[in-house]
Amino acid sequence: MDNRFTVLSIEDNEPDFVLLKKALNKIPDLSLDIINIDNGDDALKFLYKEGEYSSAPTPNIIILDINLPIIDGKEILKTLKQDENYKIIPIIIFSTSDYYSDIEEAYKLHANSYLTKTFDLQELYRKITLIGEYWLKSNELPDINNFCFIKKEDKEKK
Repeated sequence: MDNRFTVLSIEDNEPDFVLLKKALNKIPDLSLDIINIDNGDDALKFLYKEGEYSSAPTPNIIILDINLPIIDGKEILKTLKQDENYKIIPIIIFSTSDYYSDIEEAYKLHANSYLTKTFDLQELYRKITLIGEYWLKSNELPDINNFCFIKKEDKEKK
């Protein structure tokens, strides 16, 4: 597998996404396509390749905020981890919530990792870099080139 990855960020806070993109792009020896979707409804449309997203790429990893407009991150996590097509893609929760109940629920819904955002910019940058270093450089990811994707509407017809 080469070092080119698609990262889907599902984040409604533009400054958080800008920092995420900047930090991930500074990791050496990685070539990234970083896409951001700012609400849960559009994120699911993107992932299920609906409407304007019909030719959307399948991400190698998903970085998901819990607090999102329209459909929250927990519902997205639940939906994707129950789907045979998406359960193999790592989903990293990256949220301001450090409530034990949110962390526990995210893991019960099969999140692959949970990191809390901080107001300390250097620490936030460090955490984002760790996400990239681990999930995109050290970890072995499934080969999405062999990803057998079925559109949601086709699946419902069966």
